[in-house]
Amino acid sequence: MTNKYDLSIIGGGPGGYVAAIKASQLGMKVALFEEDRLGGVCLNWGCIPTKSLLHSAEFIEEAKHFGLNNDDLSKIALEKIVEKSRKASENLSKGVSSLMKKNKIDVYAIKAVPQLENNIFKIKYNDEFIESDKLILATGCKPRTIGDTKFSDLIWSSKEAMIPKFLPKNLSIIGSGAIGIEFASIYNALGSNVTVFESQDKILPQFDKDVSIEAQKIFEKKGIKFELNAKISAINENKKKVIISNDDQSIESDALIMSIGVSPNLDTKIIENTKLKLDKAGYIETNDNYETNTANLFAIGDIIGGPWLAHKAMHDAINCVERISTGQNTHKPKTHHIPGCIYSLPQVATIGYTEQQLEELSIPFKKGNFPFLANGKSQTMSNTFGFVKTLFNSETGEFLGAHLIGPDVTEMISTFGLAISSESTEDEFINTVFAHPTLSESIHESVLSAFGKPLHF
Repeated sequence: MTNKYDLSIIGGGPGGYVAAIKASQLGMKVALFEEDRLGGVCLNWGCIPTKSLLHSAEFIEEAKHFGLNNDDLSKIALEKIVEKSRKASENLSKGVSSLMKKNKIDVYAIKAVPQLENNIFKIKYNDEFIESDKLILATGCKPRTIGDTKFSDLIWSSKEAMIPKFLPKNLSIIGSGAIGIEFASIYNALGSNVTVFESQDKILPQFDKDVSIEAQKIFEKKGIKFELNAKISAINENKKKVIISNDDQSIESDALIMSIGVSPNLDTKIIENTKLKLDKAGYIETNDNYETNTANLFAIGDIIGGPWLAHKAMHDAINCVERISTGQNTHKPKTHHIPGCIYSLPQVATIGYTEQQLEELSIPFKKGNFPFLANGKSQTMSNTFGFVKTLFNSETGEFLGAHLIGPDVTEMISTFGLAISSESTEDEFINTVFAHPTLSESIHESVLSAFGKPLHF
C-alpha cells in the first residue's frame, strides 16, 4: 500500500514545520516526519527552555535590588525553575501540533530514511510506503564534543544542562559562544561558581571586539571567571568530579557543560540512498534555491551550515517552498543580514558587519556609541550596563551594522534588521521619532553620535 504526497519533509523543527505550513498554504499535500517532538531542538531543548531558565535567573538577580540576600534566594527550588521551562516547551510543542492539524498536514512520528526509486522518494511507514515527488531535508544539528569525550551525568550537553539533577557548586563551561555564555549567566545567578574556557583570546569571538570586551568586564563583575587561550588536553571524570587539563594545570568541577558548537544530524543511509553531496564539514551542499545535487531534493536550516539559528531556518523554509511551488529563483539571506542574539545577563545582539570586518574590507565607516547609563528607561530598571554601537558608510551614509549589549537588546535588534535589508541611511534613523522613555531611544542617540550630533551623552 502506498500513500502519495506532493512534498515530504524530514525534520519537525523550525525549518521543517514552517516549510510544511507554507507548502500546505500553497496547495500542496504534505507529509512531515519527526522522530521526537515537534518543534525540534529550538523549541524543546534550545531557544525556548533556555529563555525560561534565563528569565528565572534574571528574576533572582532583580530580587537582590530589593534587599533579598543569598540566604533568601537559596530557598528558590531548582526543580521548580526547571519545571517552568519544561512547561513552556510542552505548551509550544502542543501548539505546533495544533498548527499541523489546522493546516491538514500529516505527521508521521518515525525516523524517516528515504529511498529514491524512479525519481520518487519513498519512506517506509509500518507496512506501507509514503511517496512524494519532492523532499526537503531539515534534520538540524547535534552538539559536538571534544575528541572521544562522552556526555554523562557530570559532562553535559546543552540538553543535560537544562534539566540538571543537582546544582553544581563549581561548574566549568568549555566555549564562550552563545550557548556557553547563556548557561554561564544561568548558573552564576543560581549560585554556582562558573569558569568558562575559551580557546581564543576573547570571549564571544565572533562578535564585535567592543562588545566582547564589555561583556567580559560585566560577567567578571558578577563573579564569572574566564580562561582565555585555553588548551584543553584532557577531560576525565570520576564518580563525583570532572577534571579538566588546561595547559599544565588541572581544574576540578562538579559538572562540565560542553558548548563548542554543533555537527550535522544526518543519517548515513540518507546520504547513501539519495547520493547527497556534502561539503568538507559534512553539511549538505545546496545552491541559492536550496537544491541539492539530487533532483527534487532540497535542504534547509542548520543542516546546510551556519549561521545555526532558528529564524534563519524559518526564512530558508519559506524561500525553499516558494521555489518548489513557483519554480522561480530565490536567494538565501545574506549572512550579515541575519541578526544574532544572546539572552545572557546582560543580553547581546548583533547584525551586519563588525568594526573589525569593515577595517579588513577597507570600507570607510563612521561609528556611534551610546551607553545605557545615559538612558532614562534603563535607569528606572536599575540596569545600566552596556551600550548601542552603530556603524555607517562614511561616504554614502548606508547603515552597515549594529552591536548591542545591555537590557532587552534582543528586542531592539529587529529595528536594525529592517534597516539593513532596506539599505537605510542615517537619515531614516535621525528623522524617526523614538518614543520616550524607552530603551530603543538609545538607537537614535547612537546614530546621532556617529554623525557628530549627540544630545544626551
